[in-house]
Amino acid sequence: MESGAIPDSAITASSSYNVPNVGPSNGRLKVERAGGGWCPKPPVEQGVREWLQVDFGSVHMITGVQTQGRFGHGRGLEYAEEYTLEYWRPGLTEWKPYKRWDGKQIMSGNTDTSTVVLHHLLPPVYASQVRILPYSVHRRTVCLRAEIRGCPSDHGIISYTIPLDGPTSDNTDVADLSYDGVVHGDKIQGGLGRLVDGVRGEDNYKMDIGYGKGNGWVGWRKESFSKGFVELVFEFSEVRNFSAVHIFTNNFFSKNVQVFSKARVQFSVGGLHYQGRSVWYTYMPDTALENARDVDILLHNHVGKYVKIQLYFYSKWIMISEVKFDSEPLAQNVTVDADAPFEDEQLVGGAVDPPWDSPDTTAHKEKDDRTGGGLVEVLIGVLTAATLILLGIFAIVLALSRRKKHQTISTSIFKKPFGVAINMKDIFMNLSPHNNNTTTVSNNKNNSHNHGLIIGGGNRHITENPLAVGEQMRSDSFASDAYDKSQHVVYETPLLARKDYETIRSSKDARSTMSAKEFCRSDSERGSLSSLEIDVRAAEYSTRDSVTSLHYRSLQSQPPPPPVPVQVDAPVRPKHLQCSTTDVPATRKRFHTAPREKHRMAPPSVSWNISPSMGQVYKCREADIVQIPRYCLNVVSKLGSSHLGEVAVCDTTMDIRITENGRVAAKTCNSDSTREVKFLCSLLDPNLVRVFGVCINESPPWLITEYPAELGDLVIVLRTHSALTYTTLMFMATQIASAMKYLESKNVVHKDLAARNCLVSRGYSIKVADLAVCNPAYKKDYSEIGNRPPAPIRWLPWESILLDRYTCPSTVWSFAVTMWELLNMARDKPFPHLTNEQVIHNAEQMYYGGELQVLLPKPNLCPTEIYELMCQCWKRDQNLRPTFKQLYHFLKRNHTTYSCEIDKQLHNVSPI
Repeated sequence: MESGAIPDSAITASSSYNVPNVGPSNGRLKVERAGGGWCPKPPVEQGVREWLQVDFGSVHMITGVQTQGRFGHGRGLEYAEEYTLEYWRPGLTEWKPYKRWDGKQIMSGNTDTSTVVLHHLLPPVYASQVRILPYSVHRRTVCLRAEIRGCPSDHGIISYTIPLDGPTSDNTDVADLSYDGVVHGDKIQGGLGRLVDGVRGEDNYKMDIGYGKGNGWVGWRKESFSKGFVELVFEFSEVRNFSAVHIFTNNFFSKNVQVFSKARVQFSVGGLHYQGRSVWYTYMPDTALENARDVDILLHNHVGKYVKIQLYFYSKWIMISEVKFDSEPLAQNVTVDADAPFEDEQLVGGAVDPPWDSPDTTAHKEKDDRTGGGLVEVLIGVLTAATLILLGIFAIVLALSRRKKHQTISTSIFKKPFGVAINMKDIFMNLSPHNNNTTTVSNNKNNSHNHGLIIGGGNRHITENPLAVGEQMRSDSFASDAYDKSQHVVYETPLLARKDYETIRSSKDARSTMSAKEFCRSDSERGSLSSLEIDVRAAEYSTRDSVTSLHYRSLQSQPPPPPVPVQVDAPVRPKHLQCSTTDVPATRKRFHTAPREKHRMAPPSVSWNISPSMGQVYKCREADIVQIPRYCLNVVSKLGSSHLGEVAVCDTTMDIRITENGRVAAKTCNSDSTREVKFLCSLLDPNLVRVFGVCINESPPWLITEYPAELGDLVIVLRTHSALTYTTLMFMATQIASAMKYLESKNVVHKDLAARNCLVSRGYSIKVADLAVCNPAYKKDYSEIGNRPPAPIRWLPWESILLDRYTCPSTVWSFAVTMWELLNMARDKPFPHLTNEQVIHNAEQMYYGGELQVLLPKPNLCPTEIYELMCQCWKRDQNLRPTFKQLYHFLKRNHTTYSCEIDKQLHNVSPI
């Protein structure tokens, strides 16, 4: 209308106040002509029906409507606050009112005379004429300018007829709600709806992304159809030549929804009798992938005006979202069907249309019946024989590999996709029957040494002694007689010398495994992403020279005895924590390549963002809960609240000084979340905020955690410390990767990993927390998706946004976004130019098998190799993303130019 492509004669109205001045031809959007709009003669109120009508001349798909008031070069004061739509096309007996996806008919209009208001029509409609009807409850003078958005329709479908069925058991409505035809018995006919609206449903039909569950799908239950199939009939405007039909079908087989087993397509010219040979199509069931898919059926240039499709059930449900035909109008005339029906389908013997499984009637038929059938049988036999041979070869190889594993000590080295060498011997030794922390404690009367399991690693010593933590909490209010003796664990790298171990164990701060000085190395050690590959013999174990000859010879000797845990000196413990020599039998622990099912424990149900990974084994050994008295906590300030709970910052009294700065955070938790608290208390890492215990004197109870935020969170530090160098930033990034590497080893995910959840203390020491969701300063970082709680969608991967699935590779994606924040100095949010809706649409590109249309740009401080690493973390396939172990080693090896001068500056930074 605005461009003038629609002539004035195609724009009419029910009435006009003054035809030359404010007639219907003046109601074009953004056009100032004559009076500047269309104004109906009577004022609009309830019961008054006035409309502006646009005739397109042919059927169009209408996707949106734009409205504007009468500006009249500044003299106009009239506009329509609300309006409704009606449409018509050939085949409809009356004008149809338009209804949105939620059933509403009244649309909001304008609030002034100049602003343009756009409404996208969901679902879109097919129409050749559209009416806009101003609406008002109270008497009001209105004027209107409008524009209709859409495109010509070329599919030629006038209407389709489908059977009716009820909603699903969980109130997911998969009926054709947008259908504009009439109900005739157990069918709907004479209209169009979801099957041709161009909107495809989601893979998970139960997902609500803002338009209701089941939106886009039309479904039928097998129990409602005694014949075992659903029949769809499509009517076209003219006789057409058909080459193919594409049916977009759901395959959510875990909910009993699968693609149809077979389909029969028939054609008719008059619509009464479907003569000629039918096209049959069989579909191999897919129980591996649950994604919806197009099923393409070749129609071999059949001719007709009516097409009947029969879909046979394979499972309890058939769900269809779109049906699209590849066809062209037929140039010559075609004779209408004869009055007498052609009984081709009732014959069985020499039938014109044989049964469906006959080779000559399928969509992939052969020229010769007998030859085709014989070829199929031969092909099936060959494939079966090949499958059996392959299975036999696989069984033989598996048996030989197991035999070889028990007869030799040689260690197998496999390459991960990211280039890190993995020692399979160490992996097998890390597994225990309990599928838990792979350590044991053994005491002998004649030997006071603790026996710990060898854990293969890099050059980083990962000794972790919970007894040191216990010594910090000697207060009577924290001591517990029911102390879990199994938690007294000593870890040691297998090639680490005893002397080095004693040096590390006696260090002043045993909790810190990474310092600025540790970061200091020569420039010659820096590498690139391509040199990430680690040599096990040279690089992974930096203490090889200090290995005793006895230990080294055992790696090259003949078949050795079963692995014996390394003995290390037992740490000095208080008397009340001493283990009796009879507590744990001094028997050799057996190691298995896989945990036994009976020892596996179901993961706890958690409410906060640190939780066990989906689809992976729960590996955490839950700790005992320590009760903290209320009188030891003085509330300093309330950090904020969210749907997860409230967070307050507290000071601890001198009776219970559990942190260096004496400050903790108190998070509310459910009274029935005992296992969640035990799970969180078991997570101990120098770069992870620690959970100390629970204060049960409050209702709801308080979960007491560490609060090492002397400098604030990482966002505040990045925005206020402008002198931060690149090496300082990478020092902080490596600490975050270290914490996530620990969580990954426990199969634990962080659903809200971002700079706002990284607390910074003196020396730029980082500890990852889970508090930002309650901070009102970051409220806009979280957005609701359908009926789900608010989530940080700009930091999350596509599978977490759309499928609500959180795994360790999902946290890898968030870590890369956090690195982007870090190197961008937290100046902007991720995707600052996109709205939340556009971020979701961007994720949908990956959901449908593509890549992100909009990618986070490379920050100015970011080298190319680091940006390439970040892009690896944003891969669609989770298996192609690097692990945190690989990320940590890469950052540690490639960014070691942390100078001693910077090291001094870090420890002199004053808190904000």
